[in-house]
Amino acid sequence: MTAPESTPEPLLSAAVVRLTCLNFLFFSVYLLYFPTLPFFIERLGGAKSEIGLLIGMSSLASLVARPFVGYAVDAYGRRPVMLTGLAVFVLNALLYNVVQSVASVAVLRLLTGASMAIFVTSASASIADVAAPSRRGEVMSYYGLANSLAFAIGPALGGFIIHAGWLTGFDDALTSRMGWLSGAETGELHFTSLFLFSAAVGVLALGIAALGGETRPTGVGAGRKLDLGNLFSRAGVFPASINFASSFVMASMVTFMPLFARDHGLENAGSVFMVYAGMVIMMRLSLGRYMDRYPRSWFIVPGIASLSLSMIVMATASHPAQMFVAAAFFGAGAGSFQPAMMALLVDRCAPTERGRALSTFTLGNDLGLSMGALLLGVVVEHAGFRAAFSVSATMAGLGALFFVIATQRAHGWRQPVVARA
Repeated sequence: MTAPESTPEPLLSAAVVRLTCLNFLFFSVYLLYFPTLPFFIERLGGAKSEIGLLIGMSSLASLVARPFVGYAVDAYGRRPVMLTGLAVFVLNALLYNVVQSVASVAVLRLLTGASMAIFVTSASASIADVAAPSRRGEVMSYYGLANSLAFAIGPALGGFIIHAGWLTGFDDALTSRMGWLSGAETGELHFTSLFLFSAAVGVLALGIAALGGETRPTGVGAGRKLDLGNLFSRAGVFPASINFASSFVMASMVTFMPLFARDHGLENAGSVFMVYAGMVIMMRLSLGRYMDRYPRSWFIVPGIASLSLSMIVMATASHPAQMFVAAAFFGAGAGSFQPAMMALLVDRCAPTERGRALSTFTLGNDLGLSMGALLLGVVVEHAGFRAAFSVSATMAGLGALFFVIATQRAHGWRQPVVARA
């Protein structure tokens, strides 16, 4: 008599769908600023090096906040921390309307980084809680599709909003009635509408999050003291270092690619992000089902290599078509590397430290974005955009090399998946 096959664990649940929708909403409005904020800072009188510094300050704030957020997520629960992050984002979006100088933007970029750290850490821990262990890689891959769809919509929508001629009358009517909105007036570009729209979507996300329940396993983190040992996770250090190297590519794309694209005949850089997002979606839909069958490194190393290649193509681009090719390589790399690395980390850490482990992991991203934007801004100022893209390609290549060398000694990172519940 043949033994009955075990029933596979469900892929989707109400909690997974809700968290994925929240991830989509948050990143859609967060990404509105990617192709637009460099122009906002430029209109306020900021130099290229200052643009890099201000964009990087967001990640710097996230870097500082992330360990404490990881502790709070494990100690107090995912839901209250997530609600706090969304509320901070709404407040931040509204305050952009009152800035009058480049220095004012600096304060708001710090607040932006804090909201990002709070939401992403709590949402990542929540999705790890509710994902079926045997299908964790697949769930992480599809959860990441929300980010990809946001990349397809957010940057393009942001570019559309600030350039839409029909919003001129809307902006004028608002600023004439409410003087506090006038700080976002920068000539013909419609930043008032952009900031109010992002705040409205943030309120929607806040309402959806409030309807959800707590996902933290019972007893996890209860009574944990706030000390250095409870702010970081040793399991997250190695993935964080790889994340750091790969984040230089993202720093180049979000900080300097819009200006580089404009100088080479592409007014709205949102279309480049759409190509990136389309490729990420394609990769995650096609690879997600395999991420729980084969070693994670099979997806991580080629993914980082593709990120490096995207910067090589961008560094040699002289026409918009080449920028789209670079975006495709960028999307292929992100679509493979990110979900595999995150699933690998969750596989290797206990539920009691998921918040801290994911916090430590994303610290690498924050540090790479902040340092990348700052250092690459200096490179752009002295050697141009192409040199900055070349530096990013080198950093990503070194990350892939470090992963290969490290996993030769730590063979567990290269073995088939052994997921923790």
